[in-house]
Amino acid sequence: MVRFDDVVRLPAAVLLGLFAIGCGRSPVIVLDGDLLDDLDDEDEDEDPVMGGCRKVDYLFVIDNSASMLTYQNELVDSFDVFIDGVEQTQASLESVHLGVVTTDAYSGNIDNPDSSCLALGGLITETHGHNSSDTQCGPYAEGHGYMTERDDLAVTFPCAAQVGTTGNNEEHPLEALTSAVIDLDMPGLCNDGFIRDDALLVVVIVSDEDDPGPVQSRYDRLVEAKGGHADNVVVVGLVNEPDTRCALHGHASEAFLIADFVSRFTYGFLAPVCGDYSSTFQQAIAVVEEACSDE
Repeated sequence: MVRFDDVVRLPAAVLLGLFAIGCGRSPVIVLDGDLLDDLDDEDEDEDPVMGGCRKVDYLFVIDNSASMLTYQNELVDSFDVFIDGVEQTQASLESVHLGVVTTDAYSGNIDNPDSSCLALGGLITETHGHNSSDTQCGPYAEGHGYMTERDDLAVTFPCAAQVGTTGNNEEHPLEALTSAVIDLDMPGLCNDGFIRDDALLVVVIVSDEDDPGPVQSRYDRLVEAKGGHADNVVVVGLVNEPDTRCALHGHASEAFLIADFVSRFTYGFLAPVCGDYSSTFQQAIAVVEEACSDE
């Protein structure tokens, strides 16, 4: 796991080389002009994303508790950086899935005819409550609870991401994550079809509190859901990282367990929830651009 401050100081060649592994591709790291190429033919044959991933699934896990208004606004305000980066990768991408969930069972989906969308990890298609967009955002262009490249993401994402601040103060971001990509991504349930075996999964967790755990089982389930290929998962934690420089007010706390979870992924990195989201998104774009290249 790499802290955000460490990532931004890496030379570009090293950064992109590291991120290439994040899509399950052969580790190729350029360092001082030397090319280090460690190929594993057996893994190549078994990894469905190997050889240049052309599909990316994005999941945003957003804390909707009372202290999150500033951070939700920063997320929405900085999303154009992310959109621009995604558009730059369209030549090598076949498709994009993008979903939003909250850190509790989100009541804003109350009008969704699918009752499973009210469970923890249900993809958000409408918002209600204080400081939310209070809008029917989906179903999206392809009729699902997740967005695709056919949606105007500059409109649909801010709609869904403004989840409001009336959520439970006991956040469960890791359970929401595993529920979204495993439990509810089943035929006939809320997230059916969201996560694909042959897609890179990029997870962005935005919260000013920690997760109650357990960490190991959440990690194991997520990796199992990706066919055992942990390098096909990129996790960005916008949190109060240990020894955070962010002010801790109210229920806010250092995210020791979320940091532990992120550290288990080679391509996980932490950034302060009170920091510059545009810079963080630039790192996520670097992951997608390298992972979905045609090299």
